[in-house]
Amino acid sequence: MSGIKCPIKTCGQDIDADSLYCDQCGAQLLVCTVCGRLGTGKRCIFDGKEMAVKSGSAPAASSTVSIPTTASLNPMPAPTATAPAAPATMAAPASGAAAGTKIKLTAQSQGIAIEANAGDILGRTKGNFASILGRLPQVSGSHCQVLLSGGAWSIMDLGSTNGTFYNGAKLSPNSPVQVQNNGKVKIADIEFIVSFETAAAGTQRI
Repeated sequence: MSGIKCPIKTCGQDIDADSLYCDQCGAQLLVCTVCGRLGTGKRCIFDGKEMAVKSGSAPAASSTVSIPTTASLNPMPAPTATAPAAPATMAAPASGAAAGTKIKLTAQSQGIAIEANAGDILGRTKGNFASILGRLPQVSGSHCQVLLSGGAWSIMDLGSTNGTFYNGAKLSPNSPVQVQNNGKVKIADIEFIVSFETAAAGTQRI
């Protein structure tokens, strides 16, 4: 299949010609209504005609996303990395804020439940949950990361295209924000409820 290049200047990566979104940066593709060239903004830079959302045969998103079993995911071990130190001004954890050894993110509207370890990346193409999040076009390849520092769980946006939010507030890229039980984390347009899980010996993640 022939390829095209993402029109976003900060991306410019090669993608499949039938793509409706860039599979690298997640940007929605626009085409000139007259010459058919990709571009950005409201008008084509070549002929000044109006730009429109690129259309095509794209797989419909399922209202319920089935969660693969551990055997089907078979994730590769994540590289050992030192989590960024929590900001000195971070408030002390509230009661129950770090009650478990795993952080669980549940999006009932999508039928998704993710149990993540400290340092896990959540993204459409990166991390142990790419097979779950890969079908969500608004999620960036490396969208955000969960961290555990000083007994408190945090979430950090990794410069995603459509943003990461906690309780309605948009996160600044690469700045961890502490999360609490029953807090609401929004990854692009998908809202997750936070809870904490204590893993028994020998228990594997979803």
